[in-house]
Amino acid sequence: MRNTWKKGLFLALWVVLGTALLVGCGTKPASGDQSSTAKEAAEANVKWDNDDSGYLTVNNNLQEPLILFAGTINNRHILGGVRGMENRLIDFYGQVSESNGVFLLRAIREETYRAKGSSVSSDDVISANLVSYDKNNSRMTNIDISQDLGGNAVIMLQNDSNMAMEVRINSPTGPKLTTLPPLARNQKVYLNQNPDGYIFFPIYQYYDKESMSVRSVAISDLAGGYPMNPQPEKPGMTMPVVNFNYDASKLYSPFANLVVTNGTDRGAFLLFGSTRMTSTSGMRMINPGNETFELDLQKSDHLVINSLQIDLSLGASNYLKIPGNDYLAGYNYQVQVNGQGQPLTVTQLNKSDTNNLAIQLVNEN
Repeated sequence: MRNTWKKGLFLALWVVLGTALLVGCGTKPASGDQSSTAKEAAEANVKWDNDDSGYLTVNNNLQEPLILFAGTINNRHILGGVRGMENRLIDFYGQVSESNGVFLLRAIREETYRAKGSSVSSDDVISANLVSYDKNNSRMTNIDISQDLGGNAVIMLQNDSNMAMEVRINSPTGPKLTTLPPLARNQKVYLNQNPDGYIFFPIYQYYDKESMSVRSVAISDLAGGYPMNPQPEKPGMTMPVVNFNYDASKLYSPFANLVVTNGTDRGAFLLFGSTRMTSTSGMRMINPGNETFELDLQKSDHLVINSLQIDLSLGASNYLKIPGNDYLAGYNYQVQVNGQGQPLTVTQLNKSDTNNLAIQLVNEN
């Protein structure tokens, strides 16, 4: 009788365990699997709330929810989602095995991922942005997904270089639309219709191993941008194509890089005149530590800039003026901020390493 009772209990436990496993397998694509069916993607449990910690914030300026990936679009790289018109704090360290590097943060519509699963293509990418990180020296990165994206007007872009190509509008330091990985061709970008069209500025980005940071170069022929008006996609239409005609012999650096080292115990802002500047990591406030800013040299190989100042939020009369300096294209500079009443000095550092104009992106397999 006792053995019969034990066998019955053992069988019941196996039934419960087996049922749990089946339910678990049906609610989420298998961990580490690159593929997912539309049914699996439709049922996937995507995280929308802030992570408990992390060094990446994503601001979704579109009305619709997006699914985020640290690299290519497959289940191994899912970071969760960000709701429309909201922002989210993300801890991505568990998704990148390298201690430092750069990955392409891709975003697609939630409805697209749930309908297609891993059969989505590069044409489904709404936005892509570079994220540079160093686990041994963690700093915040902020990504703004542009409100100009996600419309029904389309344009075709391509990147013929071994660098990432960041596409900006209005000016070389203007709003960032999206980023193409190296050698990406026939990439569709969906934008809101605009009767005035857009002026596109391709900024090619490579990884400077010496500073372990991303640096930028551009094509001299496109210093004034490339105008084009995206059109609504229709069957049989001739799609507008922006051909940037990449030519390595015409590369130049449109920027000098200014590293602001905040040695105080409070946040600070770098001002150009009275306008707050945005760092290469997307931050405006400079916490204690370092932030790097691109200074637009107005298509010149050097430029005297004397309108920079530091705001420690102590009132406009207490702004710290950065002395005027003749900045050289492609060079790195540093200014140390030690507090109110302490004079500022601009120090020229090294020139960015342009011997290897390429970028190796994490999680592109």
